[in-house]
Amino acid sequence: MKKRLIEILLSLSGLILFSPIFLVISLIIKWTTHGPIFRTEKVYGKGFKLFPLYAFNTMHNPRQEGVDSLSPQEESFPFETTLRHLGLDRLPQLINVLRGEMSLVGPRPEPEQFVNLFRKEYEIILRVRPGIVDIASIGLDDSPLHPLNVSGLTSSTTTSPRKISLAKEYVLNQTFALDAKILFASTVNFLLSWPFPFHKKRGGRRKSIQEVFVKYRARTVFGLHMLTVIVSSYSAFLLRFDANIPEAEWNLFLNTLPVLILLRLSALHLFGLHTTLWRYVGVMDIVNIGLATGVSSGVFWTVLNTVSVPMYPRSVLVFDAILFSVLLGTLRCTKRIYKRITHTATGARKVLIVGAGNAGAMIARDLLQNPSYNRRPVAFIDDDPGKQNLRIHGIPVIGTCATMQTSAEKVNPEEIIIALPSATPLKIKPILNQCKLLGLPIKHVPNLPALLNGTVSMSDLRSLDIEDLIGRPEIEIDKKEVAEKVRGKRILVTGAGGSIGSELCRQIAAFEPATLILFEQNENNLHHILLDLQSRFPSVSSVGILADILHEKKREQVFEQHKPQMVFHAAAYKHVPLMEANPSNAARNNIVGTAMLLRSAIDHKAEEFVLISTDKAVYPSGVMGATKRIAEMVVKYYAPKVTTRLLTVRFGNVLESSGSVVPLFRNQIKRGGPVTVTHPDVKRYFITIQEAVQLVLQAAVLGKGGEVFVLDMGEPYKIADLAKTMITLSGYAPDRDIPIQFIGLRPGEKLVEELFEKGEEIRKTSHSKISIAQNGKITADIPAYLEKLSKTIEQDPPSSDMRRLLKELLPTCSDL
Repeated sequence: MKKRLIEILLSLSGLILFSPIFLVISLIIKWTTHGPIFRTEKVYGKGFKLFPLYAFNTMHNPRQEGVDSLSPQEESFPFETTLRHLGLDRLPQLINVLRGEMSLVGPRPEPEQFVNLFRKEYEIILRVRPGIVDIASIGLDDSPLHPLNVSGLTSSTTTSPRKISLAKEYVLNQTFALDAKILFASTVNFLLSWPFPFHKKRGGRRKSIQEVFVKYRARTVFGLHMLTVIVSSYSAFLLRFDANIPEAEWNLFLNTLPVLILLRLSALHLFGLHTTLWRYVGVMDIVNIGLATGVSSGVFWTVLNTVSVPMYPRSVLVFDAILFSVLLGTLRCTKRIYKRITHTATGARKVLIVGAGNAGAMIARDLLQNPSYNRRPVAFIDDDPGKQNLRIHGIPVIGTCATMQTSAEKVNPEEIIIALPSATPLKIKPILNQCKLLGLPIKHVPNLPALLNGTVSMSDLRSLDIEDLIGRPEIEIDKKEVAEKVRGKRILVTGAGGSIGSELCRQIAAFEPATLILFEQNENNLHHILLDLQSRFPSVSSVGILADILHEKKREQVFEQHKPQMVFHAAAYKHVPLMEANPSNAARNNIVGTAMLLRSAIDHKAEEFVLISTDKAVYPSGVMGATKRIAEMVVKYYAPKVTTRLLTVRFGNVLESSGSVVPLFRNQIKRGGPVTVTHPDVKRYFITIQEAVQLVLQAAVLGKGGEVFVLDMGEPYKIADLAKTMITLSGYAPDRDIPIQFIGLRPGEKLVEELFEKGEEIRKTSHSKISIAQNGKITADIPAYLEKLSKTIEQDPPSSDMRRLLKELLPTCSDL
């Protein structure tokens, strides 16, 4: 009722105030178009009630004079175009406001046919009366109000899903303060859209005041600064002489003003205040204003004393300096003040910031200053008891991480930003677990250098990776020992273009080997890793060998030519279902290939041979795991018989590797799902590529020969939980937005992988993350088995024959 009373008073006052303009516009329309002064269109109002929407007739139909509806033959004249451009064609809608059919502020009215297209949305929008101005006038961009209605009476021709969304947001968040902001911003935009009186016409119209200010920003700022000097000096004289300046002092003011203008403007230029953007004004700008004022005032007083200007009051100089600083500071803050006053954030995503420290404060300030981010900080969460119930940039700290769920219910956030750039993964993990319970998209600030420089902003944010969620502690290796092991050595890496192999090459190259030999059968992968190494480590000699380890002649040629001292064997077939369908290929590559490479390393007196193995080799249930376990046995068999140190490193799934579920899930989420999980209870161990390779290098330092090193993988992670987490981190709700589909275990897969067999003795090493699995001596005749296996493979046996042959060395593997 209060709002309605105000609207009646304002609309009635507007009609009276603008009555001369009404009369002039009416006469011109009648004279130029010979048609009706007003046009009407039936539009929907509150509760889907149709009413006639009034507007000045800005269209002329040469065939049918006086019709209300638009037709293809209608055309407009320059005067009518100007009316629409200035938004004056809407003035008659004050009549609709007076009659109670419209409000000053509200969603723009739309015709019947358009509303019916979006009936469901308008059931919400038409709970309120439509308005002359709407949230879109300040919610979409910084453009003036009037372009929203350049054709016809309503905005239907330019209505977008974004505007419909804003209209709904307005209805759901309507307050008197919001209406006042929209009305104020629309009025400012309306005034700024008027033609600049001293600017020449271009393209059929004059540029608006806003366009001229933007185009001639430097000149405008210079003029405003000069005006500020004049106003502050004149006001200082008025204050000193009680608004009655004597003639002598008036002449003094006029005579000294040019010098003061010159000194003030020079000082502003010296401190860079002519070129800074007002929308980003900060503390340093205020400091520079103070310095520029102080310097220019000091020089001005010195000049006055030097030339012996009589009777210049010192109090005027003090008043002038104070007024100049205040006026200039206020002037420079106008952009930010206007943005803050008119920033409704309607339609913006509500953001909960975890961490009320420096990073959180910087992110909140950046969000408040930049509506283009379409995000609005609504609250902070912080564990510091001293910050509870306080406000930062006007945003309350509403709780701790432990109370996050109940605290979040107060503000209903739509997104979470974790602003803890210095927190370790172990500290982040419980916070992430709390955030996950809210089922919201999560981003965080990983950039500690940006925090130290005081420049954290939305551009520093990134979505959380699955590595952040798993929260493994940072791995520390003895880099000095690794460097002593690697530096100056000739090192061969097989599978150098794969996930593990390429990271091995990068980390080895960082320790300055004499030569790094990259053995890879995939041309593209080899090309990419070579380019990467040449870019990162130009001083390291990298040699690319495009070949298969089973190619004996090429392999021997490489060993003869480069004589590698260390061999890291990462080449393997690892896709479980594919190996189930192709057991001969798996055995040839993973077993025979390992044996042949091992023999070349031994024959050419390599110092060390490191086999990269997998947790699937423990109680293998499929071909892939069985071939890797036999490869472990081959290495262990020869270890005590040769001078080359032979060792194996065993670990679980590697995040982001080509065979990992993580990139698979990510691609499925991008496609809109479903995300496919084999079984609700399936679990896997995970480690990052960087961690795995670091520990492989550390194991190489620890190895004496014959060991099977097992990396600490932490606790196994449920794949179904991993899928839900990745969907949540992508900004969707599991099973609601992105479905999860259970497809059953694939051939060769187990519910839970293991790192040790029951008969293996677990022995600790000097590194807390590396253990040794001691499983006794190999009693089988490995050379005879390898010969038999090679002959069988050459005969291209059926899958069942190959599985029986694999079980000869692995009699406990009943699932093969």
